[in-house]
Amino acid sequence: MKQAEQAMKDADLLLLVIDLMEGATPVDKELIKKIIAQGFKEKIIFVGNKAETAKLKKYDNSIYRLGLGEPLFVSAASGSGTGDLLDKILKKLPNKKLSVSKIKEDYPIIKIVLLGKPNVGKSSLLNSILRENQVIVSDIPHTTREAHDTEFIYQDQKFIIIDTAGLRKKSKVQPNSLEKKSINKSLAALKQGDVAILVTEVNKKIDAQDKKITQEILESGKSVIIVANKWDLISDKETNTIKEYENYYRQTFPYLWWAPIIFISAKYHLRTRKLLDLAKEIKKAREIKISDSQLDKFLKQKIKQHQPSRGKGLKNPYIYKIIQDKTNPPHFIIYVNDPTILHFSYIRFLQNNLRKKFNIIGTPIQIELKKWKNKNI
Repeated sequence: MKQAEQAMKDADLLLLVIDLMEGATPVDKELIKKIIAQGFKEKIIFVGNKAETAKLKKYDNSIYRLGLGEPLFVSAASGSGTGDLLDKILKKLPNKKLSVSKIKEDYPIIKIVLLGKPNVGKSSLLNSILRENQVIVSDIPHTTREAHDTEFIYQDQKFIIIDTAGLRKKSKVQPNSLEKKSINKSLAALKQGDVAILVTEVNKKIDAQDKKITQEILESGKSVIIVANKWDLISDKETNTIKEYENYYRQTFPYLWWAPIIFISAKYHLRTRKLLDLAKEIKKAREIKISDSQLDKFLKQKIKQHQPSRGKGLKNPYIYKIIQDKTNPPHFIIYVNDPTILHFSYIRFLQNNLRKKFNIIGTPIQIELKKWKNKNI
């Protein structure tokens, strides 16, 4: 309740929404008592929702015993009454101007999406980064139901962090439930981001659901940071403890060998802001543009070091050229005599060396093979 009480104190208005059909619940009554006791009654706009259904029946009379008078009747489903509600809001805010804030062009933006299973500490991590309790944190899973965007500036860099609902196994989620809708919104939020932060609990084993989430991230083409949260719960640490845990994560996520791993404690603010510095480096790597001349030189060096290996057939592969045609993430085209015969291990060899040579960290590198034709270049 601390965050809610602080929000009520900071707010100019409080919209108290009651279900007209259900009437005032014990929770509603208790909440209103607290609001009035704290002197916030004048901030309240009393709203009765589901008027489209309630008008066919009698309203529950309990709403009139709350001491707030008659509510403003609206229908969120049809939009009925929302215009009157807006008029009332504007009337109660005579000295306030409603405006849409515009992001300054001189500030680049990095969008970070927090993903993970329920109760792994995503909201705690966000609060730790901000050093404020802006997000409700609880030991009860699914406290975060919606994806929340938080915008701030850190070291002259504008960040937007999207805190998402926890992702459980599909078999445990009801098809038309609020949780299902929240999960869909979480996955939609992933598409909006630049860097996905996978939050895990270091004191628990990585399971199939953690791996499922990484697959969603990989398919999205987003950059990744793996966070091992709750490092404070690991007792009897020694100098090699962190290396042992890192090896475990690497073995569990072998396909994310290129993703940085950082061990944090959101509870005690341990290394949480280092994530922002790392995200800046990764954003730079996502947007890297390597010139054709640099890539020509790189390719000649690598072929001299290791000749292209054959995958199948009798014909030897020959690489003519490599170019970069896209960013976010970096995408390269390799022109060869026959795309079907170059061994996949050689493609991995080139990916690895592109990372090392041009410092492409935390982001996937996409490589496409094409048959060489002079007219393509």
